[in-house]
Amino acid sequence: MREWLELIGDALREIRGHKLRSVLTLSGIVFGAASVVSMTSLAAAMKTLVYDDLISMGQARSFIAADRGPRSDARGATALRHKGMRINDLEALRALPGVVSVHGRNYGDEYVVNAPADRRHVRIDGVDAGYLELRNYRIVAGRSLRPLDLENRARVAVVGSELVHDLFGSTPPVGQRITVDGVRFLVIGVVAPIEFDIIPADFSFVARRIYIPYTYLTRYTQGESRINEVLVTAAASADFGDVLRRGVTLLRQRHGGTQDFEIDNRAANVLSDLAMADNILGGWNGVMFTIAGVTLVVGGIGLFSVLLISVRERVREIGIRKALGADDAAIARLFLAESLTLAFLGAITGIGGGAGLTVVTEIIGRQFGKPFVIPVSIPGVLLAVIFALIVGFLFGLYPARRAAKLDPIEAIGGV
Repeated sequence: MREWLELIGDALREIRGHKLRSVLTLSGIVFGAASVVSMTSLAAAMKTLVYDDLISMGQARSFIAADRGPRSDARGATALRHKGMRINDLEALRALPGVVSVHGRNYGDEYVVNAPADRRHVRIDGVDAGYLELRNYRIVAGRSLRPLDLENRARVAVVGSELVHDLFGSTPPVGQRITVDGVRFLVIGVVAPIEFDIIPADFSFVARRIYIPYTYLTRYTQGESRINEVLVTAAASADFGDVLRRGVTLLRQRHGGTQDFEIDNRAANVLSDLAMADNILGGWNGVMFTIAGVTLVVGGIGLFSVLLISVRERVREIGIRKALGADDAAIARLFLAESLTLAFLGAITGIGGGAGLTVVTEIIGRQFGKPFVIPVSIPGVLLAVIFALIVGFLFGLYPARRAAKLDPIEAIGGV
């Protein structure tokens, strides 16, 4: 260890003695290391943002049981008696082990809405208490629907944010009355769509609808306690596959074996999207690593050339060292130490440059309305150092061996 420390000290003195040459030699390794660190950090941050966006949709551990009415191929009295999803099904699903929440929803139609400032056709959706929060739709004024609203089939409404100006003008909407198809509703809140950092999903439709208790639609428009869909969410500690199987089995039993509902496995869709994101970012990482690797190899070629020049300049020193008893291995270690020191310094400088690039990227993102944080990737830092040292060793090996093989008599003579 002491010998290597002395060799590193000699290498640093040699680097200081040829500052310009050393800087030019380091440039390729610096750019390569900076590329590795910045690209791995950016890829890791993008992966996290994509994952967060997909998870934020609130369906990572959910499935939907949607009503589809009596099947066209239904046969027999049993099949005809069961005509799709009912509110009782929702209550039964809530009792399943591993289920953390169950939300009902009724698809509304477009109704004529009369408001203080305008009269227009608006899509009305019947949702459960907590449904908007589960989907991460933002309540920007007032409040959301509550369980008591559902229980009482209350005539209350949460209005989409894009409708506020048209329906209410400059008047605050919360507390105002609107008429939906001739029925008066009290506006209790305003909802805005979920905002994504990366994925180009468009949820603007959320802000163009009005949300009322699904129980109101069931009572006054659907009839027969019908419900269009049920969103079932499994607990984090539960086996989602088991919850899904139990839910499907329960519904079939309750419907007399008739498949008058459709299952939409939202969790599988999210997993598929996550896998696709992994593949895309993995391919991008491969391209970036190739570019960074080529840059490091180019830097290694420059290092190789400079070390050959250094060997030629230090021929007399090599001869004197050999005359004083230094063996071939000691001479080889002298030049390998210089090569590895140059590579390490290049890697450290490149890591600093890569960290700086992540900060610049964050600043640019904020300028375009995309505030996000890009933590420096520790695996990227380690990879940059390891790759740089490998390049330093491989491209320093030949010059070191060439120096070690010099004849001491000829070297002292400067031949």
